[in-house]
Amino acid sequence: MVARLRVTPVPEAPESRLPESAPSFPLVIPAHAYLARLASLHDEAAETAHLANLLGRAPWIAGFLGTASIAIALVAPWTTALAVWLGLMAIGIGAIGHNYAKAMEAPFDRNALRTFARNFSACLLYAGAAWGAGLFLALPASLAGAIAFPALAAAVLAYVLKARDLAFSFLVPATLMGAFCVLMQNGNTAAASGIVAAGLVVAGATLLFERLLQAAPRPQAG
Repeated sequence: MVARLRVTPVPEAPESRLPESAPSFPLVIPAHAYLARLASLHDEAAETAHLANLLGRAPWIAGFLGTASIAIALVAPWTTALAVWLGLMAIGIGAIGHNYAKAMEAPFDRNALRTFARNFSACLLYAGAAWGAGLFLALPASLAGAIAFPALAAAVLAYVLKARDLAFSFLVPATLMGAFCVLMQNGNTAAASGIVAAGLVVAGATLLFERLLQAAPRPQAG
């Protein structure tokens, strides 16, 4: 009978076993990744602050348009056309107020603020067209009044909004509609040309004002 020697394998020490997925070197994140993330966070914060400022200015725009409409109704002769124009302006002002109230449900949500800005631009497009129609529906024809009517309102809105795109959303339809209404009413090409020229002046002043704001030095902490 032959004796057989059984050899039992010795288990390896636990510390000698390393997971296959374990890295053999420390994980290092490049510095440019941190800088890119920091720049992204800065852009998001700047966008949110800009949209929140626009949200805060919406009641001022609605208040100005409402006050100006009432002032014109007090000095203009009362007609059915004037009542129609006031109704058109009330729709635009109400749309701005509704958009503002909806955005205030989540005033710090960036997606909600973006939606507000898009809707606000659409409201201003309508309000500008309705305002320009006032040269046909509300005010009697006069050269100085026709030129000043859309230009002054657009200048006030541009100053309050401090946002070129939204200011142009009101300025362009108000100017074009005003010039069209003057031509349809009495064919006064001089007044129509003056309205367009005044609109271009307001547009140039808006661009210049925006550049001055961007070039102005910002206060530093400390």
